[in-house]
Amino acid sequence: LMEHLASFGNDPSDKPPCRGCSSNLVEPYIKCAECGPSPFLLCLQCFTRGFEFKKHESNHKYEIMTSDFPVLEPSWTAQEEMALLEAVMDCGFGNWQDVAYQMRTKNKEECEAHYMKNFINNPLFSSTLLNLRQIEEARLPTPVVFGTHLV
Repeated sequence: LMEHLASFGNDPSDKPPCRGCSSNLVEPYIKCAECGPSPFLLCLQCFTRGFEFKKHESNHKYEIMTSDFPVLEPSWTAQEEMALLEAVMDCGFGNWQDVAYQMRTKNKEECEAHYMKNFINNPLFSSTLLNLRQIEEARLPTPVVFGTHLV
């Protein structure tokens, strides 16, 4: 399970590059809601410049792709959940100072409290992992489709 969850983060190797400038996509990035079947993805810079290519036009509907959303608690994003699980695997259970150092966004008390609450003392632990797995399989939240983008 952990190897599946580990791929949920912002790893540029798991998605194609920007169609405009070929750079590695970093969240948030843009997915055209009208082009397909293979995803037409753009970095924010190319999207803002109104990049067009073959059938893709700058006025197409689009989705903002990000894992910067809460899963278990409002103050923890999905990215942070994955970083916490990876840090505990890397540093060892109970080594909260190093876990917090590796995470960067939370202190050791926050890391320990969140991990204990959601992954140890949680009677729904298996369903929590199942939810994370389903989110990981979906890769991204249900996208919000926005109207046309005028440059």
